[in-house]
Amino acid sequence: MNPTANTSSKKRRMRLPLYAAGGAVVGFISSAAITKLPSDLNWTLSVYYDYDLLFALIALAVLVMTIWNSISLARTPSARPEEDEADDVSDHPSLMSPAERSLGSAMMLSTFSVITSFAWVALALSLYASSRDLPKSSNLFTLGNLVAACIAVIIVVVLQSVTIKRYNRYFPDRALDLNSRNMQKNHFEKLDEGEKWIVYRAAYRSFQMMNLLLGVGMAALVVYSILFSFAAFPIILLSVIWIINIGVYFRETYRAQKQ
Repeated sequence: MNPTANTSSKKRRMRLPLYAAGGAVVGFISSAAITKLPSDLNWTLSVYYDYDLLFALIALAVLVMTIWNSISLARTPSARPEEDEADDVSDHPSLMSPAERSLGSAMMLSTFSVITSFAWVALALSLYASSRDLPKSSNLFTLGNLVAACIAVIIVVVLQSVTIKRYNRYFPDRALDLNSRNMQKNHFEKLDEGEKWIVYRAAYRSFQMMNLLLGVGMAALVVYSILFSFAAFPIILLSVIWIINIGVYFRETYRAQKQ
């Protein structure tokens, strides 16, 4: 099979979500221009208190990821088996053992849960700071929500520490130093050339996806400004992030060419 045809086919498939998002934005703007939205339409994801449904969904996501992370850790032995791994690898198509795959899932889930819980704290703190003039019952909800978010952060951070310690016992030659300011950089230097190539490829895929998501986010904010109210700061913030993201890419490319 021609590899060039495969590459072009993959590129066309990657463009389909972008075309779909662009068509959705154009169709939404066109329909909004024709049909006036009801003034009492609720966009706050609320049932009883403001944004209570939103925070319930975030709490559910953190809970599911925390439980899943704990299950993945439970499937991983506390220390790496000392016997030769060749027999274990030969029974599986992947070079990773089942325990290592469970540990990888735990590392991924712990990262996702930490990000989600910190987003929960940021949203809860913002809502609490802007709801001082609300009724007493609403203030109690916002305060309780903030306390619950802080407790969630403590739990997921502790669980992430346990997960990283388990990883360090499994891979002492590439252990993560939690006390180092350059933990990620030092860990990258410990990888072999094949693993570094995997990281390079994953980073470039992430860079491509980030550019796509920033463009979609910009379009979504434009639609929001058209339908509701002008929001300058989020659009400016996304633009700055987009410029920095591409600027770092060009800077690293230039530095590599100079070497």
